[in-house]
Amino acid sequence: MLRRAARVPAALLALWVLPVSPLLAHGGHEHKVMGTVSIIRDIRLEVKETDGKTSTFTLNEKTRILRGSTVVAPSDIKSGDRVVVTTEETKDKSGKAAVMVKEVRLGTAADASTRK
Repeated sequence: MLRRAARVPAALLALWVLPVSPLLAHGGHEHKVMGTVSIIRDIRLEVKETDGKTSTFTLNEKTRILRGSTVVAPSDIKSGDRVVVTTEETKDKSGKAAVMVKEVRLGTAADASTRK
């Protein structure tokens, strides 16, 4: 009898999680990538992540770039800067998934002075 009683909460949990899990994967959620700038050219930003993976991002006119609390220009991003890139998945006009870079946070000036 006890075993049957233990299965009921597990079954209820599974019924609750299964319908919710696809909602967690849909767009509109922010994702953060931390790493070091390996290449910056025009609006293309390549970041070597802390796990060694490399990601490439395209900046646009809506992307906020901050060093501390100061807004800076894309030209202020330098190779070797430590960054946190915040992205959001959206859908373009045709309904295809697109990743928008919302914000790039650069390390503070003190962090930048320790670059080699």
